[in-house]
Amino acid sequence: MLENLKRNKVSAIASISFFIGSTLFLPFFGDLAIIGIWLFMTGSALMFWDSVK
Repeated sequence: MLENLKRNKVSAIASISFFIGSTLFLPFFGDLAIIGIWLFMTGSALMFWDSVK
């Protein structure tokens, strides 16, 4: 598993960013929604970049 993470660093970071950003959209984390937006957008951009490279 660690070997896969080493090879797919960008994909792993993108997925974690996307997941945490999505979680921050939940009503419980309402005060952190702006951070969630930025994490969501960053994760999406990294996923796109990883698929194009």
